[in-house]
Amino acid sequence: MSSSVFVIGASGYIGLGVAQAFRRAGYRVYGLIRNEKYSNILLENEIEPIVAQTFDDLQSFADTLALCSIIVDTVGYNAKLSSSLLEVAIQTGKTRTEDGKLSHYAPLYIFTSGIMTYGDTSSTGRRPVDEMVKPRAANQGANNSSSANVSAMKDREDFENHILAVSSASLKTTVVRPGFVYGGQGGFVANLFYSEPLVIQGRRDMRWSWVHVDDLGEGYVAIARAPRVVVDKQLYNLAAPNDNPTYEELRTAMAKAQGRKETIEYKEADKDVPTRWNTDSIINPAKAINELGWHPRHVGFVEEIGIYYKAWAAHQSTQEIKSSEHA
Repeated sequence: MSSSVFVIGASGYIGLGVAQAFRRAGYRVYGLIRNEKYSNILLENEIEPIVAQTFDDLQSFADTLALCSIIVDTVGYNAKLSSSLLEVAIQTGKTRTEDGKLSHYAPLYIFTSGIMTYGDTSSTGRRPVDEMVKPRAANQGANNSSSANVSAMKDREDFENHILAVSSASLKTTVVRPGFVYGGQGGFVANLFYSEPLVIQGRRDMRWSWVHVDDLGEGYVAIARAPRVVVDKQLYNLAAPNDNPTYEELRTAMAKAQGRKETIEYKEADKDVPTRWNTDSIINPAKAINELGWHPRHVGFVEEIGIYYKAWAAHQSTQEIKSSEHA
């Protein structure tokens, strides 16, 4: 495999996982970052760092971007940044294809969204939702936090639709909705769940779909390897089938992994807690499995939660050591 990939946000939890997956698959990988201090992390993983003070500064990385047949935005939806990044990809596609005249050189743009776009999926009777289900960001309260959350999810859905609509002879587009991601160093969700005290906000039986960071990265590779005619203008859910433990099961397993025996406190969701933390989000990944041959390999979050906690704790310890060395 000789194709080049440009990963935007390559120093992030998902971004690094995706970049590593492409490198394992034999691609040449460039990682766009905003801080040079992350360069060594990328280099250690055979990813070439591209440092830009702002991600919408096309001129600082235009030449490298033009070399790449795949552009992956792992930053996620950002009201101020996402449109600029998409415009950069569109201009790159026009450059590579001479305004569409050489459409066989059109890059594939993969945008990272998330399953929260669906809103509360409990109305489906706990059945996982697939890509044909239109999101419904139902407001479950009149507080300002809930209203803001509904608005943000609607904005993200609109932007997903916009990305798919701009597909052309110069740029092919795909949107990925990952489940909640676990494994390795862990992301913001791990930081939230492993923190003290052990408090469950909202419903004990709330369920989310989960996916290991390595399996998620392999999903992006599967999209990139598929014929463009298959993945162009498509949405893909990426989560492990049937890996959707209840919030209570997950929290209890985490407490056990940490060796903690104190009683877990349960309470109703605070008015300041976004509604997305109190709703089911269960997705069906059959489309990616059937069309792309993608198959998650990890057995599940709860089943091996002990090793995932150790990995997260080891990363936290390493970060503390590095911070003290530079103090």
